Parts: sequence; structure tokens; C-alpha cells
Amino acid sequence: MHCKVKTDIIVFQSSLTKTIENMKQNEIVIFDKVSLNEGNAYNVTSGIFTAPVDGIYSFSWTILTKGGKYFITDIMLNGRPIAFNYTDGRGQVGYSMSSSHFNIKMKKDDKVWLKADGIHGQYVHGGEWCTFSGLKL
Repeated sequence: MHCKVKTDIIVFQSSLTKTIENMKQNEIVIFDKVSLNEGNAYNVTSGIFTAPVDGIYSFSWTILTKGGKYFITDIMLNGRPIAFNYTDGRGQVGYSMSSSHFNIKMKKDDKVWLKADGIHGQYVHGGEWCTFSGLKL
């Protein structure tokens, strides 16, 4: 029996350590703390994941906002929106949290990032409640 050794492990896990308010439309949400980055495909400075090889990649992100605020994110592939996350705390007293997940077929050097969508009332709570992660399947 032979086991195939997987040598192209690509996985990252990042979180947001600071609260962000009123980002500009289409501004990249940079998750500034990286706890795992096998393959070094996530850039903590730019907030952009670059596929090192062709394949199917799986991405998940979680956003927390407070009562009276909201935060909308789009996951972008090479500048075009692929999926969305809408976390709405308006009409709430406490905090609201939501998560999204999407699988994307990518070519080598394709880029994925999360961007802010909307400009009024935006609020994303820091303190590592918000995460962005991905891996090659």
C-alpha cells in the first residue's frame, strides 16, 4: 500500500484585531493577524490571497457588528464579486454575527480578497471575532 504525500499544502487563517468603521466603498478588508499561512499565499499587508497553483480553493469568513450598525463584504476574484456576506445589527441591542463560505476554481496567480460594500453605518468589531480563512482542496 502506497500513500501519496501531499506536498502542496496551502492554507491560511487570519483574524481582525482592531475595530474598523466607515471604510470606503470597495476598500479591501485586511485581516491583520495571521495564525496560519502554509504556502505563504495570504499577504497580511495587502489582505490579498494569491493562488500559488491551479485548483479548487475553499474560503470562509465571519463578521461581527454591533447593534445599530452593519457590515457588508464581497469576496472578490480578480476584481469581480463572487459571493457576499451581510451582517446587520440595525434594530438590535447587542452584537450580530454572520459567516459565509464559498469554493472557487482558481488558476495560478489568481487573486481573492474581501472588500467593503456600502458606506453608511459600517462597523466591524475587532478583537479576533472576525476571521478570514482559506485552503486548497
